[in-house]
Amino acid sequence: MTSTSKHTEDKMLWLAFKEGDERAFTTLYHKYVHVLYGYGKKLISDQEAVQDIVQELFIDIWQSRSRLSDVESPKFYLFRALRRRIHKSLNGKHINQNWDNIDEGIHPVDLPKEYQIIEQEDFQRQKEELDSWLKSLPERQYEVLMLRYYQDFTYTEISEILSINEQSVRNLIQRAVLKLRHLTISTLFAGIFLFF
Repeated sequence: MTSTSKHTEDKMLWLAFKEGDERAFTTLYHKYVHVLYGYGKKLISDQEAVQDIVQELFIDIWQSRSRLSDVESPKFYLFRALRRRIHKSLNGKHINQNWDNIDEGIHPVDLPKEYQIIEQEDFQRQKEELDSWLKSLPERQYEVLMLRYYQDFTYTEISEILSINEQSVRNLIQRAVLKLRHLTISTLFAGIFLFF
């Protein structure tokens, strides 16, 4: 399914949910609850608090569905609403972004089960390298990469989710990609020198 058709499907679900369609609401809930929970756990370490905030978000949007506006991207709306609620729950304290356990749906690297054992080992090694490189990025750079490339948000949407301007998002992504490229080249050269 293409990104556009997913977008259209989500938009239709949102409209149906606003009209009181419980099945549409349940579909949206099941589609996004895990990825929102995964994203929330990266922002604060209290898993129970994240769980509560995600559940309250869905309860509140169900209860206020008739007053909600039409949205272009329900996924964007939910991510932004969750981030705001987490920030509000901290009463102005700094969001403690925790990217150490990167195993939820927000994480880009999932190993296919149908691959042979040797291929799985190779992918596991690559995944560990990527995890290590991603963890070496500053928190904000890592977050924008996840939102842009693995959650498919636009630069404008990311800027609204993070409450920063669009150029800052572009700069953060550019710096993160340059750093990852540098790490990749450094690793490649290190591997070559091992053979000499």
